[in-house]
Amino acid sequence: MRRDQSINPLPAAWVAFIIYLLLSLIFFGATGNYSHMYVGSGDAPIFIWCLNWWPWAITHGLNPFITYHVWYPHGFNMTWVTSMPCAALLASPITLLANAVVSFNVLSLLAPALSAWTGFLLAQYITRDTSSSFIAGYLFGFSSYELGEMLGHLHLNMTFVVPLLVLLVVRRIRGDLSRRRFVVTLAAGLLLQLGLATEILATVCVFGAITWFIFFAFAPPEERRRLWMVAGEIIVAVVVMAALGAPFLFFALKDLGDIPQLNSPQFFSVDPLNIFIPTELTRVGGTLFAGLVQRFHLFEHGAYGAYLGLPVVLILILQLLNIRQRSCLEPLYLSLLVMIVLSLGPTLRVAGVDTNVWLPWSLSLQLPLIHQALPSRFFMYVEMAAALAVALWLSAAKHGWDRAGRFALAALACVSLLPNPTMFRWTPLPLVPFFEPNNVDTSLGLNANVIVLPFGNCCGRPSLIWQWQSGMRFTQSGGNLCYPPESESAWPVVHALDAGLAGPGFADDFTGFCFTHHVSAILVGPGTPTPLAAAIEDLHWQETKDHGITVVRVPHPSVLHFYYVLGDYWPEGPESWMGHQINIVTHGQPMQLTITGQYRPPELGPVEISVVNGSDVSRYRIAEHDKQVLNLPADASVILTASGTFVPARISHNGDERSLSVRIRLQRCTF
Repeated sequence: MRRDQSINPLPAAWVAFIIYLLLSLIFFGATGNYSHMYVGSGDAPIFIWCLNWWPWAITHGLNPFITYHVWYPHGFNMTWVTSMPCAALLASPITLLANAVVSFNVLSLLAPALSAWTGFLLAQYITRDTSSSFIAGYLFGFSSYELGEMLGHLHLNMTFVVPLLVLLVVRRIRGDLSRRRFVVTLAAGLLLQLGLATEILATVCVFGAITWFIFFAFAPPEERRRLWMVAGEIIVAVVVMAALGAPFLFFALKDLGDIPQLNSPQFFSVDPLNIFIPTELTRVGGTLFAGLVQRFHLFEHGAYGAYLGLPVVLILILQLLNIRQRSCLEPLYLSLLVMIVLSLGPTLRVAGVDTNVWLPWSLSLQLPLIHQALPSRFFMYVEMAAALAVALWLSAAKHGWDRAGRFALAALACVSLLPNPTMFRWTPLPLVPFFEPNNVDTSLGLNANVIVLPFGNCCGRPSLIWQWQSGMRFTQSGGNLCYPPESESAWPVVHALDAGLAGPGFADDFTGFCFTHHVSAILVGPGTPTPLAAAIEDLHWQETKDHGITVVRVPHPSVLHFYYVLGDYWPEGPESWMGHQINIVTHGQPMQLTITGQYRPPELGPVEISVVNGSDVSRYRIAEHDKQVLNLPADASVILTASGTFVPARISHNGDERSLSVRIRLQRCTF
């Protein structure tokens, strides 16, 4: 028996965790006030807000699954955003004693260390070799996947549960865990993963099932019986998890049909060249292929997380030479290959070029829930399997030069993944004196609902940080946690606010939005795009400057005159397109509506437009050269419905594939 195999596993595990934690602090830590800055960038404000939301909502007697502090009065379902309730509740003592920013920083620094540690525990149980397991833990916990997600996706960076789930299954298959303890601990682990990242939970189930089938195919008869037994127990654990997580799952399924496709699986897929070519995330060689790397994916740094490193690739090749020495290697390598293929997405992209070569993940795009998963994030499973393969290769080394040579190559593998320190900078919080609780109370009063600018995704979502800074003193009709609810994205002004531009009809659309959403003030903060700030100023509403914020008061509804349009409507200047149906609402101002068939393809013939105003229903046939002028009264809600639509065949509309019907023009009546 090797010397390191005789080490007591419990102290060795704690020593490994301490070393991993020290490495995380060296790689990613910083000196300074952890309550006024955060590691990474990107979506960090979302996680800070969510880490604060769960304990704050519970202590204030609110339903934590639905928040009305963003997108008021519609609200937002917290089960369909990266809200991490388990992390928020586990970190709540830190949040209550310090604040949610400190909690975010602590969890961010713990994430790679915990993932490395649980990877170590899994490898140590399988190999019984502490040194090999320590290397494997590092390769998983500080992999390129982890480095990419470290920059802004805390929920995807906390992968420590995944190796634990695998460890539980392997221990049960080997008979080292009783049935009751296995079901209870597996259900607890799945529940924890549900509260950390539902996407990872979904992909754990998919890749777990695939791996089970592969190992079942290679297993001898006796082991197949154990695999069937464990499969049944896993199903029981899933049922227990679902029962315990019923409140979360209820709200998740409740709004399932309203969730759009958040990101494209095609764009968020692994470029196979990234497996061999380092990116700017790593210190070693990160800039050697900058020109080629730019052709991979620029949507998020997590899409760069497929770099295994040439030493790991070489180890995997060397392992192939002796693949029959251990019965687990063949199914492990086949599982590794399947994971790589699925991570390439629905069609193959090489150096950023879509080859249109069909890939198996295309089959998942029509499935519920799992179609939302992004293939680039599957590489976490590849890196875990590769780390286990490295551990098995190292543990099989003989004494002397063979062992020294293998560990030297493994050390090179670790060096090749060293993080680039310039990528992991700390971002100061965009704190503004106005949002201190006392100032908010004085300026806005209690229970105010506001619009905060910059809006949505602009400038790192400062509205979320400012709302948190105020102690959740106000609600906001905005505050983009992930995506606008469907009812809100129907407003053209929401897209204008998000883009920081004021397009045609902005004044009417914005006024209508404020009226329907019970907005009392617009808070124009630092970083607001100049065109948007100018458009707000052109409304000539009452303005005051207060502690670095321009507070614009929304006038009383009785003095507002506006109209707005919702539905299949695309403003394009004086005349706009409608699709199948739109709703025109007038407030305090009669309008003149002109409907024309201009630009309709003549071969389509006329389209019937029904106009419903209360109980009054009118119908008009509009052909290519027809024009119909209607007078809409003040304070009306008129619904226009087209009997048919068409999709432009030429680039006259910028290649747009929206379904169109007729052109409309709205003008204020002068009589």
